[in-house]
Amino acid sequence: MPEQPTVAAETGLEFLGLVGIEDPPRPGVEEAVAACRRADIRIALVTGDHPATARAIAVRVGIIPEDGPVLEGHQLPTDQAQLAGLINRDIVLARVTPEDKLRVARALQSVGHVVAMTGDGVNDGPALHQADVGIAMGASGTDVARESADLVLLDDNFASIVAAIRLGRATFANIRRFLTYHLTDNVAELTPFVFWALSGGQIPLALTVLQVLALDIGTDLLPALALGGEPPSRHVLDGPAKTTSLIDKHVVGRALGVLGPVEAVVEMAAFTVVLMAGGWAWGREPSTALLATASGAAFSAVVFGQLANAFACRSETTWAGGVSLSSNRVLVLATAVEIGLLLTVVGFPPLAGLLRGTWPTAVGWAVALTAVPVVILADLAYKRVLRHRSTGDCRRQSSRNVLAGGPGNLEPSGDLGRDFGP
Repeated sequence: MPEQPTVAAETGLEFLGLVGIEDPPRPGVEEAVAACRRADIRIALVTGDHPATARAIAVRVGIIPEDGPVLEGHQLPTDQAQLAGLINRDIVLARVTPEDKLRVARALQSVGHVVAMTGDGVNDGPALHQADVGIAMGASGTDVARESADLVLLDDNFASIVAAIRLGRATFANIRRFLTYHLTDNVAELTPFVFWALSGGQIPLALTVLQVLALDIGTDLLPALALGGEPPSRHVLDGPAKTTSLIDKHVVGRALGVLGPVEAVVEMAAFTVVLMAGGWAWGREPSTALLATASGAAFSAVVFGQLANAFACRSETTWAGGVSLSSNRVLVLATAVEIGLLLTVVGFPPLAGLLRGTWPTAVGWAVALTAVPVVILADLAYKRVLRHRSTGDCRRQSSRNVLAGGPGNLEPSGDLGRDFGP
């Protein structure tokens, strides 16, 4: 028989050397994996590559230790509950098929995890669609993967996913700050109308409707926007996400049960002190000038209370004096503008006359200014009590997040060459 072409081509060769090609992890992936550890985010590396390659990459970036579990697709149990129990930890799955990847997503969801799945190929489409957050590779991914995913990762870098989680947690916290700030203000704005209504008009109205509008649109606007831009805390990825609700019992309790009532008490105290110092008694109608002066004191008390509230809302656990002012200079500027607006509203006669709240007396200013320390101290006391009560609860909550899942348990997975490669 004639000599085969391949045999002829491999005859008479001289060995000159061996070439190896390395596909190392991207810079920063190891730090991103460590950040996931701190944030109680589990990582399941699911790839079609060889087990030895998968292990080498996973060990190098810190997903598993050197003796950590590496399973192949054919070793996965067919029972969904058994599969969920097997992969409910940091693990590496190699030689998996698209069907295996889809089963992994469903199994993790079946035990309550929120799953983020990465992928780039056509065969990743079903798993990306099934995941709670499908993340497609934008630079190297196929059109099918991008269409199936919820998000498209433009730089194909796993570290960008962790950066997005960090920003997401920070944005979530800022919305809660914003809500706490405004709910507190609403209590103080509503209180004068409640007192006036319950007393049948015997207690004069401390704030007018125009003053309430001035508080919402004028003095409160800039500090609220500054709180919405609070920079991420350096501890934002320390531990699991603490809550899944924008408005929960802590936000409501703090705003409506502590800060709001305290602010309202100072407001009504400033109003009543000025009235009584001017000769008012229960059931008597105060003069227009006296009522305007007392109303200006009540208005000032709310503004000063909100000024203190803005700094108190910067953290849900640390008191206002424990957060650096330099980390949010916009808030400092906003509060300075807020004070300027207050002085304009009560000190500029045409505007003060329109709003029916004029320059307070010295006693009125003194009582109104007490809103700053009173609100700060009330917030400090609340945070200390909450910290004392929640020490044990936080440990139990962390355990539940590990076992039962939640927003702190995103599980990125995908092909090595896309998520961890160059």
